[in-house]
Amino acid sequence: MVPDSAAWGRKRRESMRRVLVGLVAVVVLVTASLSLIQRVAAQPPGGGPGGTGRPPGGPPGWDTPVDSFATERDSLMKVVLADLGDRASQPAESVFKNLKVVKGRTAEQVLRMMNYGFGHSLGVRCQHCHVLGHWSEEDKNTKQIARDMMAMTGRINNELLPAIKNIKSEHAGVNCGTCHHGIARPGFGPMQAMQQPPPPGAPPPGAKH
Repeated sequence: MVPDSAAWGRKRRESMRRVLVGLVAVVVLVTASLSLIQRVAAQPPGGGPGGTGRPPGGPPGWDTPVDSFATERDSLMKVVLADLGDRASQPAESVFKNLKVVKGRTAEQVLRMMNYGFGHSLGVRCQHCHVLGHWSEEDKNTKQIARDMMAMTGRINNELLPAIKNIKSEHAGVNCGTCHHGIARPGFGPMQAMQQPPPPGAPPPGAKH
């Protein structure tokens, strides 16, 4: 019996279509995985000055969100450093305008602090506080908020923590990452998962009794 050539052709085309669909699915999955790995690898290491300020592991909601703007900030930092040239090693206050808080460091150190400290700890772009290309402008109130936050952090580290008796850490301190954990507004992100749910039957917050 001679097989139906038309039916055989349809089966062959269907088989090839399934193979192609499978290959496309594999390519998409591999591409997505590589993209995620690259994004994670682009993050500066946590902990220490300007890091997340916490040890690895911990309860649910403790992990820092992926710093999706790390590559963008790194690129901008390299552009500014290239533009500064030899001035990058000079005192920051002699290079940048309106520098009111982070003095006593080189221009390069300040740029890296902005990138790995503020940017990474809050998970934000440079333009969260700055106008791109016009870094000294005061158009955004987030820049002053950052200064005030640094003053707050300094008081905690220099006055409040040393006043706590019997504290076990020899070098107790806080930084941006201590509270922010990779989000710009603490309390509005993954850290909410750490909050305990109210007991059964408890009235909602703000309810009148």
